[in-house]
Amino acid sequence: MASALDVSGQLAALIGAAWESTSAFTDARHRAAQGLCAISLHHGQAVLSLLPVLPASAIVLMRPQYEALVRAVWAMHVAPETQLQRLVAPLTLESQQAAKKLPGVPEMLEKLEASGPRGAATLLGRARERLNDGLNSFVHGGIHPFARQQDGYPIGLLMDVMKNGNAMAMLTLNVLSALPQQADAIVLMRALYQQFEDVLPTLEPSPATTGSA
Repeated sequence: MASALDVSGQLAALIGAAWESTSAFTDARHRAAQGLCAISLHHGQAVLSLLPVLPASAIVLMRPQYEALVRAVWAMHVAPETQLQRLVAPLTLESQQAAKKLPGVPEMLEKLEASGPRGAATLLGRARERLNDGLNSFVHGGIHPFARQQDGYPIGLLMDVMKNGNAMAMLTLNVLSALPQQADAIVLMRALYQQFEDVLPTLEPSPATTGSA
């Protein structure tokens, strides 16, 4: 497990370096996608750090890692300008209230299914189905974390958590490839999958990042 976590850290560093080499964007759509992917990646790094010492907390962080990724894809491809402005507005009491009108994950997935990149909603929706039951239990202090606290965490479960977190980090490169002058990110994604396949789940074919359904 320790070796796999070390390799996962190397993968995270390479993905992070690809994002760090990208200039900051100023328009709302690109700025939102860039910032949300950074948030998702930070959660993913925390998952790797916490997994060997506080696994319940690591598993909980997969929820915001996933939701920030979904919101990044939504912002990049299908978010209306009015909602983008609510997202990137300076934080005030008024903007906080306005941001409560932003869509949740189900609505974002529906919008992506209707008019987003081909396959994106299916990929993200399947990930949600796989993760949702267990994550809900961990987030809300249910039977899963209680049982694991008593009986321990099987190595297979920890490996699955690590691999799923790594896969979400990889999928931020799909978003990166859709940003201006960043199309080579999809080439990097394919190369990283070959290099780090031992710490990744079997990925479904990545959705197109530029063509709409």
